[in-house]
Amino acid sequence: MRQMVVRIGTVTAVLLMVSSNVTSGQEPTNAELRRLSDAYAQAWAKGDAKALAGLHTTEALRIGPDGKVVVGRAAIEQSLTEALTGPYRGSKIGLTPGQTTRVSQDVYASEGTFVVSGGLTPAGTPTRGRYLNSIVRVSGRWLIASHATIPAALPHK
Repeated sequence: MRQMVVRIGTVTAVLLMVSSNVTSGQEPTNAELRRLSDAYAQAWAKGDAKALAGLHTTEALRIGPDGKVVVGRAAIEQSLTEALTGPYRGSKIGLTPGQTTRVSQDVYASEGTFVVSGGLTPAGTPTRGRYLNSIVRVSGRWLIASHATIPAALPHK
């Protein structure tokens, strides 16, 4: 496994170059990226951390809006369970994919924006910002190998 480090503001994301079980040279289509985003938003709305974690590779790395790093599908599920039963309980997430760029033959970087609505998110909890994913095709399915959440800057008072 190779890695590439990307720095966005104060967040550093590690894009994993996964080669096992990956089909080489198949670029994700807009429809495939939309399906991944839609599946993510639907699982979030249901509070289904297991389904959200299932959209990640088994060794995925995730940086949450609080900067906490979790590694592995099981740890991601636990982290998302805490978020969806805690500060993001009852919320929905809207994802707007932006650009997708080929990082290597087997890996794509995909960025976009997110907006969280509804629920009872406490003051100071990020409800909008950007995300950066590295995605890989595993057994014919696009999965998230790494994810970084970049919360929008809070307005200065």
